[in-house]
Amino acid sequence: MDDLDQKLLHLLTRDARASATDLARALGVSRGTVQNRIDRLLKKNVISRFTVELSPGEGDAQVSAFTLIRLNADDGRVAIRSLQRISEILDIHTLSGTFDLVAEVRVASLAKLDAVLDRIRALPEVAETQSHIRLTTIRPR
Repeated sequence: MDDLDQKLLHLLTRDARASATDLARALGVSRGTVQNRIDRLLKKNVISRFTVELSPGEGDAQVSAFTLIRLNADDGRVAIRSLQRISEILDIHTLSGTFDLVAEVRVASLAKLDAVLDRIRALPEVAETQSHIRLTTIRPR
């Protein structure tokens, strides 16, 4: 991946719906170049999915939390596979430090969040969790 790919990925992470024409204009290249780059990044699985992000008003009907997870074992592959089966978990990230993983959970209510957290804590690979409810999201400019 070269510098142009990096810049393209940065623009797509800010707005995955940006048109190839708008991306080309921002990057100073042709529309065809942008489309070819996107196609190549998809084929190489650098870009794995395009996603929808709810606007602040629409997201108010949902509860989002970040759950830090400390595992019992050094190898987290089994825990990650178990977590991936929980549909309310949007993303799982590995961490350095005290906790091994962080999972982003999105549900319709606090009661449902509590139920999902119970499922996570019940996994035999999980030693400890700590959850933080998202209040406000601030986007960088």
